[in-house]
Amino acid sequence: MPIIDAHIHAYPPEVFADPVKWGAAHREPWFTYCVAPPHQPTLQGWATTEQLLRDMDSAGVDQVVMLGWYWENQATCDLQNSWFIDWHRAHPDRIQAFAAVNPAAGASALLALDRALDAGLIGVGELCPQAQGGHLNDENWGRVFALAAARGVPVNLHVTDPLAITPGSCAKPTPLEPYLEMIKAHQATTFILAHWGGGIPFYELNPRLGRLFKNVYYDTAASPLLYDHSVYRRVADMIGAERILWGTDYPLFTHPKIAEDVTFQRDLDDARSARAALTPAELDLVLGANAARLLKL
Repeated sequence: MPIIDAHIHAYPPEVFADPVKWGAAHREPWFTYCVAPPHQPTLQGWATTEQLLRDMDSAGVDQVVMLGWYWENQATCDLQNSWFIDWHRAHPDRIQAFAAVNPAAGASALLALDRALDAGLIGVGELCPQAQGGHLNDENWGRVFALAAARGVPVNLHVTDPLAITPGSCAKPTPLEPYLEMIKAHQATTFILAHWGGGIPFYELNPRLGRLFKNVYYDTAASPLLYDHSVYRRVADMIGAERILWGTDYPLFTHPKIAEDVTFQRDLDDARSARAALTPAELDLVLGANAARLLKL
């Protein structure tokens, strides 16, 4: 069974050579604050595509899905999409990518999103209204969700557990109610809620809500920074393993207390650990089969 990381990020060397300068030049202060927070160490690592492919080979990862940042300007989304298209075309059997978009840009965002999907990108996101402006239930965001449904591609949204935000974190508070309303209002759209959905899987236990989540998936990105390994077993018990997608947030430092390098292997070991307690069949689903089915890989 292939191993697919459904949530990584990637940037060319001109970005990580000086992310503060690059972010200022492109009017992306939230990106700069997150990847180079003032007066504290960063959890953000960097990797060239060559290093990415070496790390994939080392851990036995067959494919990765690059996600866009939640840029504040549509022009930056367009720039990132151009990187992704080039990298996918250079390595079509290893690198897949979602399209970055800022729904607040309105009609121009929809046109750019259509172009990116036509060029071979296979989803939308990662999106975050708290950083990008607008609201999950306003018209601009609704049009992006409708376009994704019409194109048959999923939308990945950043969701932060409201209780997991620490002082100085770059995570913005994520009220969960708008996400529930979004799911109710867009039943034709397939959503991937990043970072275990910030606790939203628990709501699927409510019989009045559970039936609405048929097209909602959860990825495991940054899991070691958020939850104990047992989150795998607990969420699988709540919703089934069929809607969990393994993701690492590579090249984030997901194990900062034990290592200062970026790797896929430690996150793989976490998913396979006794504390995660997934059966072999469930592990196959989470590590690749679910993503292969959802993304038609």
